[in-house]
Amino acid sequence: MIWNPFKKKKEEVPPTAPQSITDKLEKEIDSLPEAFKMQLKDPKIKERFMNIARRMEADGVNFKSIRQMKKWMKDHEAELRAEGNPEQQHVETVVHEGPRIGRNDPCPCGSGKKYKKCCGAGK
Repeated sequence: MIWNPFKKKKEEVPPTAPQSITDKLEKEIDSLPEAFKMQLKDPKIKERFMNIARRMEADGVNFKSIRQMKKWMKDHEAELRAEGNPEQQHVETVVHEGPRIGRNDPCPCGSGKKYKKCCGAGK
């Protein structure tokens, strides 16, 4: 073997005890973009993020493989959506009954003015 003066020496890293997923994620949060860091300041979002990571770890997902993480997310998409916001209610479309009032039609309030000059002003 030839000696190379430009080759970096490998630093010996002492073996450490296995870290929990929470500790690993806390360290990784610092490397995330600012938009994600801001969202993770909310305790509810952070707890949900941690729960998803714990579930991924329990299922044996390799966190260094984006492909595995995306596949896991796709496989569990329905249940993640269901538990994402349980208090959110279903939004229904508003359907107006009766005829549509045009801008130049007489105002339905009975003032005799056009709708655009009366109740429709500012809309």
